[in-house]
This record gives sequence, structure tokens and C-alpha cells, in this order.
Amino acid sequence: MNNGQYFAFNIWDFESARAVIDAAESIRHDVILQTSTGIYKSLPARVFSDFVKSYAAYKGIQAWLNLDHCKEKETIFHAVNSGWDMVMADGSSLPIQQNVDFTNEVISYAHSRGVFVEAEVGQVKGIEDDVIVRQDAIASREEIAEFLHKTDVDFIAVAFGNAHGEYKAEPDLHYDLVEYTTSITDKPFVVHGGSGLSDEVLTKLIHIPGVKKLNISTDLKTAYKRGIEKSCGAWSQPINASKIIHDEIMSEAVAKMKLLGRRK
Repeated sequence: MNNGQYFAFNIWDFESARAVIDAAESIRHDVILQTSTGIYKSLPARVFSDFVKSYAAYKGIQAWLNLDHCKEKETIFHAVNSGWDMVMADGSSLPIQQNVDFTNEVISYAHSRGVFVEAEVGQVKGIEDDVIVRQDAIASREEIAEFLHKTDVDFIAVAFGNAHGEYKAEPDLHYDLVEYTTSITDKPFVVHGGSGLSDEVLTKLIHIPGVKKLNISTDLKTAYKRGIEKSCGAWSQPINASKIIHDEIMSEAVAKMKLLGRRK
């Protein structure tokens, strides 16, 4: 993976993956596809990774697969051996030293097989965890520095006031933590909880040197829901309904990826 910037979209099946790859192909930009732990377990892993690689190659772009937020070592190892290009060793709920130990164990296994590892300091929570963002979940500078010193992680995510799911109010984002992290390491910084952030906020984050990966999940699922609603009158022709849903997902992904071109 080169030193570019990428949106990473959480997909849930072959059709959502196809829509995101089609979006990437339409603007000629490589992309990251992510699966949650639950979605990963619902898929035929090797068949799915083969599909993503072959369909992306057919479209003439690069699409990487990432296992997002996984706390289960066995599932992570399974993904490493099933064609996933990246895995997220999520030890963020653990004390910092245990997070370091868990991450390093995953790094040892994954790196020996050519797979990248992402990890998190602080806890990016939200609707996926059925909790709201708390200030005590935000990472500290001391823990960020310690974690980066003790691991050779490939991608670093930091809780800086961001959250998964829909924001109930304007989030209090600690941009200083993003800037601090990117100032002390050349490891790519990952923005979790990108859904619901305004284009202006996303663009501001994109312009921080070192921010390389921005995650989108809820916004893509909302587009899927819109597609279903729009397609209700087309159910007599399943292919028409499928196209409407596909196009809504694709349009959402295109809109996000176009933000990467907004350079100052």
C-alpha cells in the first residue's frame, strides 16, 4: 500500500462490495473495504477475498480488505490466512500494557505473512457498542506515545472525540491529539467514526499530514436503506431494484472519495 489517502468502507456482502469497487473505479481511486467481526463470520472468507481481488482487478483498481475492530485473536489469524490484507487488533478496552501485548502478538503473526496491522489507543465508541462517547475514553498523549514506542503497528487509530454510528450532537473533536500523534510517528493515522461528520470536518481531517485512512460505515448503510426505499416500486423486476440499491451505495461512496481531491 502506497502513501496515499483512502476511505475505508464497511461492507456486508458481495453486492455492497461490488458497489464500493464500482465507485472507486468510476473516479479512478483505490479503496479499502472493511468487514466487522460479525460480518466476517457470516461470509465464506476465502471466496469473498478472491471475489474482491478479482473484481477490483477487472475494474482496474486496487481494493484492500481489512478486518475492522476485532478483539478475537483466533478470528484475526483466520482472516490473515483467508486473504485479508489488513487486520485491526482491537485491544483498546484493555489497560495500555495489555493492549500493547495483544497488538504485538497479532503483529508477529500477521507481519510474517505479509498482512498489515491496525490498532487503537483510547476507545472509539458509539452506537456499535451501545454507549455514548465519554471523555475518559479519549486517548492521552502519554498512552499514545507509549503505545507507538512499544509496538510496530502499521496503522494507528486514536480516540479523539469521534464515535461510531450517528452523532447525536456536534462532536467535540480533539484535533490536537490527531496532530500530536502524526507529529511523533510516520505511521498512518486512522479516523474512525467518519459517518455523520460534515464534509468540512472530513476535509479538515484529510488536510492534517499523516491522516491516511478514514472509516465510513453508518453512512453506507443509510444509503443502502435509501436504495431499498426507492426500489419498493421496482420489486416486480428484481434486477431494477438491485440496480437502484447498488447506485445509492455507489453514489455515497463516490461522494466521500471525492473529498480526497479537495486540496488547498
